[in-house]
Amino acid sequence: MRASWGYTIAHLPRHLLLRTALGILLLALLAGDARAQTPPPSTSDDAFANGRWRAEFFAQAALEAWNYNPSHEELYGLVQGVTYGLRDGLVLMARQRLYYISQRRNDSRLLGLTTGVRGRVYRRGRTTGFLQFDVGISDAAVALPPGGTRFNYLAIGGGGVMVHINRRLQAVAAIEVIHVSNAGLAGHDRNPDIEAIGPSLGLSIGF
Repeated sequence: MRASWGYTIAHLPRHLLLRTALGILLLALLAGDARAQTPPPSTSDDAFANGRWRAEFFAQAALEAWNYNPSHEELYGLVQGVTYGLRDGLVLMARQRLYYISQRRNDSRLLGLTTGVRGRVYRRGRTTGFLQFDVGISDAAVALPPGGTRFNYLAIGGGGVMVHINRRLQAVAAIEVIHVSNAGLAGHDRNPDIEAIGPSLGLSIGF
């Protein structure tokens, strides 16, 4: 029986979430293409510039892509963090992640801390394509998935686009795969993992 926290989150069809994600990336690419004739941002405005600090804020949703446990999870979260340019085209990321986890038994909330890198793989006009990967640790209010543990490791990777809005702002859209597990620390019989995929939308703000 699902524990009541005063509200429930409707279960969205997986194909609807994936279509929404693809639509977001397509719109971002079209927006960048439409501005391709304008001069690209200067080095001081570049989100991938060496030595530059930026703050980032995202909303994210993900559905379990394949099941290795009896439950089915949906993740809805807010992500906040900072980036720092290690060199031109490569930035270091540090993030705090707060997720609401909808699962067949008691739902849970997860607080995670991750760090990783983001690299530029494409640039045209005001649009930049990137790949990113980060890892970290997390603690949950209720063990997740059911039969698992409150402590888990996080491994998150994906790609997306950034679109230059003005001197300080970049719009960001990405698709990420989220892996949650405890690496068997509590025994292999208590290590059901979560493998979820979904879109994130947010802003990157230059200091």
